[in-house]
Amino acid sequence: MKKRMALISLLLVILFSACSRKTETANTGASSPGVATTASSPATAGQPQTQPSSPTSTSSLATKTGWWVRINPGATTAQLITFQIGTSKVQREEWRVWNAGEPAEFDVPERYLQAPRLYLRGNVTPIGKIATLCLMYKDRGVDHMSFDDDDSETKSQTEIDIKCR
Repeated sequence: MKKRMALISLLLVILFSACSRKTETANTGASSPGVATTASSPATAGQPQTQPSSPTSTSSLATKTGWWVRINPGATTAQLITFQIGTSKVQREEWRVWNAGEPAEFDVPERYLQAPRLYLRGNVTPIGKIATLCLMYKDRGVDHMSFDDDDSETKSQTEIDIKCR
């Protein structure tokens, strides 16, 4: 079982590394690496993009002007956290992958920054390692998440979790 998990982890790292290099070389500077450049019209607002954001990470720091994520690197033992985001479990898309050592605070995609309700799902690699993070809205913590496989929550801007100060 350990050999199988190690092989799966190695394959995921290789896959995400290849995707990351491909995204960086394809990026012309129009947007941050790993962020899809498809615009949504008012008719498609709130719908999943037909071309989802690349699952690779971005290096932009959190502006904290809307929804954002703060990972607790001291309590996180997972090497990777893969995120999905949306307005609900049904209306979601692949978002990004956070790698250990990257900035621990980052904004959600612009189209979700001011969403009244936000769905966030995280999966760790390797399974069994811990991810600890807070889903934040502007200056307050909305939800504390700690998991060793996957976890998902749908939260509104007005909720408060005192574990995320």
